Order: sequence, then structure tokens, then C-alpha cells
Amino acid sequence: MSPLRLAVIFSLLDKYLGQVLAIGTTAVMARVLTPTETGLYLVAQAFILLAENVREFGVNTYLIQAASLKRAHIRTSFTITMLLSLVMGGAIYLGASAIAGFYGDPDLVKLLQVAAFGFVVAPFGSPIVSLLKREMDFQTLARVNVSAAVVASVLTIGLGLMGFGAVSYIWAYVGASVALAALAFRARPDPGIFRPSLIGLGQLLSFGTIATAVTLTNMAYDLLPKLVLGKVIGFDGVGLFTRALTICQLPDRFVVSGLQPVVLPAMAERARNGSDLKKAYLRGHAVMSAVQWPALLMLAILADPIVRVLLGAQWGDVPPLVRLLAVAMVALAPAFMTYPLLVSAGRIRYTLYASLLSLPPSAAILILAAPHGLTAVATSALVTSPMQMLVSLFFIRRAIGLNGRDLVRASAASLGISGATLAIPVVIVLNSPSGLDLDWSRTVAAIAGGALGWAVGLRLSKHPLGDEILNLWRHALARKPRGGAVTVGRAG
Repeated sequence: MSPLRLAVIFSLLDKYLGQVLAIGTTAVMARVLTPTETGLYLVAQAFILLAENVREFGVNTYLIQAASLKRAHIRTSFTITMLLSLVMGGAIYLGASAIAGFYGDPDLVKLLQVAAFGFVVAPFGSPIVSLLKREMDFQTLARVNVSAAVVASVLTIGLGLMGFGAVSYIWAYVGASVALAALAFRARPDPGIFRPSLIGLGQLLSFGTIATAVTLTNMAYDLLPKLVLGKVIGFDGVGLFTRALTICQLPDRFVVSGLQPVVLPAMAERARNGSDLKKAYLRGHAVMSAVQWPALLMLAILADPIVRVLLGAQWGDVPPLVRLLAVAMVALAPAFMTYPLLVSAGRIRYTLYASLLSLPPSAAILILAAPHGLTAVATSALVTSPMQMLVSLFFIRRAIGLNGRDLVRASAASLGISGATLAIPVVIVLNSPSGLDLDWSRTVAAIAGGALGWAVGLRLSKHPLGDEILNLWRHALARKPRGGAVTVGRAG
């Protein structure tokens, strides 16, 4: 098996186990915390994530995509990251009272001040993680990430059950940061990279400034619902809307998040070797849309039973939001490849242009919708999601010569697979006395029917994803020893 396929396998394993832990934690905490307490944490998390992305300053991407990487560049990357971490941690700590005053809730102060401690240790893990990605050592990375995720899950649930409330999530964030830094260093012990340096600073600053501008623009838009709804509707609205988003992101978290760490290193390597990025992009879209589109449409149909299982009875306002957001996200299926493709093609400025053209009007639409309630905000995504993808495709076309016919051909089989997936579930819903609010027997039948339809559609369309699954299966059989266990070599 090729190193790329092994990297994908271990990256998927990493993300699958991490998401299982995250979903389990969410299911437990949804029954421990109220929607208001959950919204309180999510608003604090929004500020933490913004500060985290300033702290990172595009250093991880720089280390992964650099054509040649010297030891001094790694040390300079650590130095910049550490300085920014201390600045952002201090800003979060000192600004906690002002943020809490804006939202009128003093409980935010404690959450933000506790989170500031995580910024002190994070720089010791991030450069090592980036180097593991660059080297395609996703086996080691999976061990590090899953172990840190276990720490986060245990701390969150344990503190939540002990009555710590929303701050349980924040202490878990700090604990996981410490665990990740310690485990990363144990996996790749090299204290020399932590020596301060400013060699190559100009090149890093040039790349990092653009990368950070892109990241912050996208992060600000992603976090806007939390920040706006927290002020306009209240923390309960933040909790409801964000949990709806969380459920709609399950296909991404189980599939895209597993591939995303591999996409940039793989495309950067292709670019260095002079390979065809257009072909890689179209194949990636064909494979991912065959999973994402059917999964999102199944989420829209089964929103009621899924919310009951994952969140419990107190989240009954979430299913209508899930249905709207899931349909809107269908348009964003190729989005996860936009940034790595443009960076690998040497067009990182295009990523900034695309964000500046699409996200401000999207933010304006969301802000205008917010006073009209959560349903209006979710409905606005039906406009903003296609608009964002069209802008991204415009710049992708300029970078690699992509045209509409190419994209239609790459999407055709996935459309057929989506139709085959929905056939049986739609019949079940149409014959259900309660409509979309299916009972357990009909839910199980709909899931089984959808899985069967997906498999049949994949087979009949001769989709490239079927070839990938078949190759993995043949490899597993070929590597199976007499004792029956499957052995896989070390990645990297």
C-alpha cells in the first residue's frame, strides 16, 4: 500500500476515534448542562478559537508546505508562536471582564481566565505536530491526538458530573493542551527546536500574515452565529443553533476531518513534483461528494430521531434547524480542498481574496436574519453557502484551469448515488403517520434502506470511491496472517 493511502487510513482512524469521543462527550454533557450553560461555554470558545488562530499565525501550514525546511526555520516558527501565545493568552485573561460585561454575564470571566493557561503550553506541541504531518507520519500523530482527546473527554465528563458546569469544558481544553504537548515531545524528542531564533523571519512573516488573515476571516464568520446570537437572542439560542451545526457537521467530522490533515501535505508534495493538481482536485471532489451529499440529506430526513439520541428531550427545537442547515451544506462539499489546493498551487493570496469577497456579505445576511429568530438564521445559509462555494470555484478555476463541465462530470455519479440513498427513506417517511418524526423501528429501517441504496448506487455507477474501498479490502485480505489479525506497517 502506498504511503499516501496509509496516511489516509491512520488519519481517518485518528479522527474517527476523536469524533466518537467528542460525540459521546456531547451526548453526556447535553444531559448535564442546560442550553444556556452550553451557550455560555460556546461563546467563551468562540473567543478562545479566534485567539488560537492568531497564536498559530499560519506557522503549521508554513512548516508543512515549505519547499525546503531548515532547522533554523523550525526554531523561528516556535519563537513566533510562543511570543504570540503569550500575547494572546494575556489578552484573553485581561480582557475577560470586558467581554463578560458586553454579554452581561459575569460567569464568562472564569471561563476565559482559565482558558488563558492553555496558551502557555500549546506552542510546545504545535511545531512537532506540523513536522509529523509534513513527514506523513500519521500513525504517530494518531496516537498523540487520540490520547489527548481521551484526556479532554475524561476531564469534561468527570468535572461536569462533579458539578463544575460550563467551565468543565475549559479545564479539559487546558488539560488536553498539556497532554498533547507532552505526548508530541515524547514521540519526537528534540529540545533543540525550542531554542529562540529569528532566522528566516521575513519569509515566515510574509506567509503567516496572509495565512492568518484568511484564517481569521473564516473563523470570524464561523463564530459569528455564536457571537451575534449570544447578544441578540441569548445563550440558549447559541446553544440550540450550535448544537444543530454540530449535528450537521457529523459527515465532515467523520470523513473530511480525517482526510483534511493529509490533503495539504499530499497536494504540496504533488506540486513540488509537478503533478496535475486539477486531476487530484476533481477526484477528491468525486470521492467526497459521494459520501457527504447522501449523508447530509439523510441527516435532513432523520433529524428528529438523531437529535433525540444525541442530545435528549430538552433540545426539541434543534431538528428544524438541522434540516435547513444540512441541505445548505450540500453546496459546500468541495470546500475542504479549496485552501490546500490554492496554497499548494502557490496562490495563497487567492484564498484571502475569496474570503474577503464571500464572507462579509454572508455575515451581513446572517446579522440581518438574527433578529427574526433561529429559523431565519438557518434559512439564510441556503443563500450564503452556495454563494461562498461559487466564489471559491472562481479562484480555483484561475489557479488550475477548472471549468464547469469538469465539475459536472465529477459530480454526476454522486448525484445518482444520493438519489439511490434517499429512495427507501423517503418512502418510509411518506408512509409514516408522524411524518419526519419517525419512531425507532422506522428510523432503523430508514437507515438500513439508505445504506443499502448507497451501496447499490456506488456499485451501479462504478464510482471511483468503490475502487478505493475495494483496494483497501484486497490489501487487508492480502496482509492477513494465518492467525487472522490484520497488520499494517508504520506510516511515514
